[in-house]
This record gives sequence, structure tokens and C-alpha cells, in this order.
Amino acid sequence: MEEKKEHFFARHLEELAVRAYQGNYPVFTDFMTTKEYGILNKRKGQMPGVSVVFWGGHRDCDRVIGGFFPADYLRAEDKPEELFPVACIRIRPGNARYAETLCHRDYLGAILNLGMERSKIGDIRVDRETAFVFCKKDFASFIVDNLSTVKHTPVVCEMTTAEELPPMQYEERADSVASLRLDNIVAAMTGTARKKAAELITQGYVAAGHEERTSVSFRCQDDMIVTIRGYGRYRLEIPAGACTRKGKQKIKIYKYL
Repeated sequence: MEEKKEHFFARHLEELAVRAYQGNYPVFTDFMTTKEYGILNKRKGQMPGVSVVFWGGHRDCDRVIGGFFPADYLRAEDKPEELFPVACIRIRPGNARYAETLCHRDYLGAILNLGMERSKIGDIRVDRETAFVFCKKDFASFIVDNLSTVKHTPVVCEMTTAEELPPMQYEERADSVASLRLDNIVAAMTGTARKKAAELITQGYVAAGHEERTSVSFRCQDDMIVTIRGYGRYRLEIPAGACTRKGKQKIKIYKYL
């Protein structure tokens, strides 16, 4: 069943690429799962006549849209926020004094209860009593006009831009690893043994660079976002030429809060 779904998604991608090439205009996917991102990322070099670009509304977004652009369409000065059909909505309580403490799941559930499909919704960033929701632009007005309550809290929705997002909050710590293999990095991020890290990877619990990774020997790159189910989301920083006396690679780990 899973293979059939992947086959249909791959066919869908081919149709989007052809439409962009023949129509000479950009065409976009919905927000993709990590598996869907992996399928497109592997095939993007096999689509003649189009360039494939990914964007989710902000550089730190996990969930992204794939954009198919005809050859020579993109210019160096183009900004992804001006090219992609992604909107940002700010959701805040009508009266902060009586608001509940709400989490990502609460906001997502409330939006899906409007009849929205998950593929139309990107990342949701929660900052204290406010949430910022990325979504397909065509559905932004519907959410703003119809979302009035999250859990038991009356809310106010308004259009905004990614520039209004508060800085990402994270915990920072330094560590060192024998190599930049994914099992080493996951072990360092989660504080577990390499054996446990390897289990998380092979069981499909780890995404690196938006893509599900099941190989423990996958080599991580600087500034890579790593999401580990059950543990959280991290950014990896690899200082150039920074090694310990024993030859281990020094790294910095940023865990998003």
C-alpha cells in the first residue's frame, strides 16, 4: 500500500513538472511529509526544463512546499517569500488574562476541525500565548475568518509576515563526536548510546535536512536541521577545523524549544 502511494506521488510530481515546463509558469506542491520531500529531492535532477526549489515560509521551517520553475524563470534577486504561495497567520487569545496554555497540537487540531487538510498547513510556531501558522495562501482567508476558538480559548486571527516571527528559542550546548555519521550525531543530540540512536534511525524516527534517513552512516552537514521523533528538533553546527586533542570533531547542538 505504501509503495503504491509513493508511486502515485511520483507520478503527480512528473505531472507538475510537465505543467510548469509546457505552461512556462511556476507550479507548486502542497506542504510535503518527510517521505514526500525525499521522493522529490531525489528526482529533482531528473526533470528537464524545470528547476525545483523548496520553501516553507521561513528558513527554519520543517514542512516545505516544492516549487517547479521553468528554465530561466528564476533570477538571483528573487526572494522565495515573493515566489511561493505561502501565507503566515498570527493567532492570539482574545483576552490573554483568561487564556489557556496552548500547544502546537491544540492549534493544529483547531485548524483541522475547520475541515482543512493537513497538507495545506505548514509549520506552526508557538511563542508564549501567540502562534504563527504557515499555510497555503489560498486557504489563509478561510482560516482567519473561521477560526474563533482554540480548545476553550477565544482567539483572534490576522494575516502577518514571517518578518514578524519572534526569534527561535533554543538550548545550546557543545559536544564532540568521533565522526559526522548520523548515529553519532543523534546519540549526541539525544544523550543516548549509539545503539539506541541506531535503532531510532533504522526505525524511521529521524529526519535530517527535511528527509527521512534510515542509514546510520549518513554524513551530516553543517547547519542541518535534524528532527527526532519523541526527542525534538535540533540544528547542527560544525565549526570548521575544530577538533579535540584526541581528534574528535567538535560540534554545537541547538535544541529548539
